[in-house]
Amino acid sequence: MSVAPRVVGIVQARMGSTRLPGKVLADVAGQPMLVRVVERAHQARWLHAVVVATTTEPADQAIVDLCAARGYLCFRGHPADVLDRYYRAARVHEAEVVVRLTADCPLLDPALVDRTVSAFLQADPPADYAANRMPEGRTYPIGLDTEVFTMQALQVAWREARES
Repeated sequence: MSVAPRVVGIVQARMGSTRLPGKVLADVAGQPMLVRVVERAHQARWLHAVVVATTTEPADQAIVDLCAARGYLCFRGHPADVLDRYYRAARVHEAEVVVRLTADCPLLDPALVDRTVSAFLQADPPADYAANRMPEGRTYPIGLDTEVFTMQALQVAWREARES
């Protein structure tokens, strides 16, 4: 019997949105949007941990403070290189499988996250990547996207990625 891999959900969050600065801490029905996302992610049964990945920018200290106050795991990384931030957060939190989530999707569906992770883990032959959104069109409404990938696939992307 094999042991299930460590599945870590990583929520990317930063205050510097160009379209709506500070949106991740905007009030959504009495709570910051980030709280809505993280609390819903915590309801996903397949996630062993949920980590908020933010930047080292001074403005993102507000995210770090919120995470500390709520007892959320938090990682600070490169302000512009999201791939590097994801990779390092996954390494620090010993992810074997990574679930990509975004902080501006307060209607995140934990059951849908579980369905996507379950399909990924049950793939035969094993998959490197799974998502509930296909490149050629939407399969679910915006805000319900879930991406799942192996730590090995993330490491290859991190090692081989080049700026374009």
